[in-house]
Amino acid sequence: MILFKTEGEVNTESTLKIAIEEALKTESKKLLIASSRGYSAEKALSMVPEGIKLIVVTHHVGFKEPNCDEFSADVKKRLIEAGHIVHTATHALSSVERAFRRKYGGIHAAEIVADALRLISQGFKVCVEISLMAADAGLVRCDEWVVACGGSSRGLDTAVVIRPANSSRLFDLKIGKILCMPSEYV
Repeated sequence: MILFKTEGEVNTESTLKIAIEEALKTESKKLLIASSRGYSAEKALSMVPEGIKLIVVTHHVGFKEPNCDEFSADVKKRLIEAGHIVHTATHALSSVERAFRRKYGGIHAAEIVADALRLISQGFKVCVEISLMAADAGLVRCDEWVVACGGSSRGLDTAVVIRPANSSRLFDLKIGKILCMPSEYV
């Protein structure tokens, strides 16, 4: 495992190099990355070799404000034209529970799982979450190993080899190995 000195965007290119190298070793040849606005997706598009299927998972429309899609339409178009996938979906580990928390208070099961995963790192939580979201959409199988990349707010700083699960079967998800993450969590 490689530990980065800091978290965030500065590690995006290194994270992608590590993740691509590992994805080439998997049978699935699938690389999942989180990208809110398109920066990480654009960087991945410029780096991913032929033979790797790139699956970009974005925030749901309305994440910051109603009807607003933060993801770059231009980057989305280029990814699709290159034969890759852009998946926009509700976050598997917050979804409607966030609305209940905001209105009624308290904490709910999915948010507890998310907070527990953040104990490892924010990017680790994102890797698990986008794997669930991609499995729920049928973009990855639950019996294959894929590489997932997430980060801490902006950019990518964590990469994990993971066997996804559907969100309704969260506890079937398996972590193969952590490839890289920020050292401040260790």
